Amino acid sequence: MVNIARTGSAHTGLGEWLLQRLSGLYLAAYSIYLALFLNSAVLSDYSSWYMWISNGYVKTTLGLAFLSALVHAWIGIRSVFMDYLHAFWLRFFATSAVGAGLVVLLFWITQILIAVEAS
Repeated sequence: MVNIARTGSAHTGLGEWLLQRLSGLYLAAYSIYLALFLNSAVLSDYSSWYMWISNGYVKTTLGLAFLSALVHAWIGIRSVFMDYLHAFWLRFFATSAVGAGLVVLLFWITQILIAVEAS
């Protein structure tokens, strides 16, 4: 009998594929909502923008949009690096640098959204 070594599952990339598609759908829907809202809303000064952003639903959906964008970017750039950067050290450093940058962006937007208080 011949032992065949398994090299992986057929479902290995399914989770990433699904996560990228879902994040893309959310970003598309949120972009449409944002375009329609900004086209019809009267946000003429800082206080009206601040009141709109300080709404809990807006902060939540905006936070989800940024999280979706970061996840979408991570999966996409990681796939590109895995396909086109063949040297392990180069792939490692490029992936680490992009990952660190995305984590910094995540902390930054979290800090901004937490700092906006409802008035």
